Amino acid sequence: SEMRFHIHPRDGIKICDHFLLGHCTQRESCPLHHTRYPYHWQIRQRDSKAWQSVSESAQRHLEKLYCDTGKEQIKFVDKDGAVGSIFLHSMKLVCFGPYDKVRRLSNTSDPKENPHFPTEWAAYWNRSGNWKKYEEVRKRERQSNLPPESRTMHSPKNASLQHTRYVRLVQRRPAYRSLLSMVPHLRTLPRRTWGTDILGENPRDGYCGSYPAASVPKPADGQAFLKMEVAPTEVAYHRVCALFHQTLSEEKTLVLGVYRIRNDDLWEKYARQKAAMSQACSLQEKHQLEKHLFYGSAADFLEPICQKNFDPSFSRLQAPIYGKGCYFSKSALYSHRHGLACKAGLRYMFLAKVLVGKTAVGNKLFRRPLPVVPGGQLCNSRVNSKSNTQVYVVSDNCQCYPYFLIKYKMLSDPVAV
Repeated sequence: SEMRFHIHPRDGIKICDHFLLGHCTQRESCPLHHTRYPYHWQIRQRDSKAWQSVSESAQRHLEKLYCDTGKEQIKFVDKDGAVGSIFLHSMKLVCFGPYDKVRRLSNTSDPKENPHFPTEWAAYWNRSGNWKKYEEVRKRERQSNLPPESRTMHSPKNASLQHTRYVRLVQRRPAYRSLLSMVPHLRTLPRRTWGTDILGENPRDGYCGSYPAASVPKPADGQAFLKMEVAPTEVAYHRVCALFHQTLSEEKTLVLGVYRIRNDDLWEKYARQKAAMSQACSLQEKHQLEKHLFYGSAADFLEPICQKNFDPSFSRLQAPIYGKGCYFSKSALYSHRHGLACKAGLRYMFLAKVLVGKTAVGNKLFRRPLPVVPGGQLCNSRVNSKSNTQVYVVSDNCQCYPYFLIKYKMLSDPVAV
């Protein structure tokens, strides 16, 4: 059944842990908040004084930044271009057009109520411009669910230092809880095929057949492709994120969604090409035939790629130094540099299936594959280097398929509410 959320306007109300864990019996009548995550961010309309939830991507973006004690200020932007800032020590919102306040709702910090992901508050004090964890915080403060605020701390007076007193700024922040760490117990997320590894989604399984993910329905008549979100409970989600974060750190980027692309025409062409190339391969070569490689894309090119496949004209490469063709990389960082953020700061990257086959080192003059051995077989793709291969270039787009699409943000970008 569809998950129903509700948020009460009054301050001082917690998020319902029973709802997060999937067993709130009160449903719509529950006096606590029902939200997707154990935190929830809202901004208040200046005129109506009504609280408005920020976007789904902004929820996770804000939380990640807020849990970083090194962050003192966050920049906002809304769809109309209004900009503003939130000062995290005081939770004050300034210069943000029609909005005048911000609040963060939280779940319990009591592990008895939620043993899986309670909010863990820690106190920090400022020492020489750096925030250090303050261990000797009173238990009552540490377990409080009140919104954190800046406090001053005074040294006790004593006989020898009667006229000496210092003031030190203290703040509390929660420990960060990643989406993947909460997935096993958070019941507010779609839960499809928990723990199932789909044959054909691992390039080493040698699958060659119909489109592997049967859970993705066929595109409707008149539509070339269908895009369907991968649930965080799926093995594919974890695998894609792990590959992505090998070179694009979780401290710098935030994955907002992973999607499967189903285009039966493109898949059939790709499967026929894979079968043909496999016939000329040894057993060892078959294991190296197909790879999952990244391709950074501007938002404008997403639909053309999903409809008609990759094309060199979609690339932002000014100088194709390894020859003409479609450029893919083992490194998400390399592909990120050739993508382009949209107005809201969203970025997109494909994790494509690519039949690399036999390779040769590329050259900017290359336009077609060159022989691997004199009078012998042609190479199937070109690479930047044989000893440290990071980039693959293919000329025939039957050798590639836009299987996964990753939507992500740079944490350094303004939060798009």
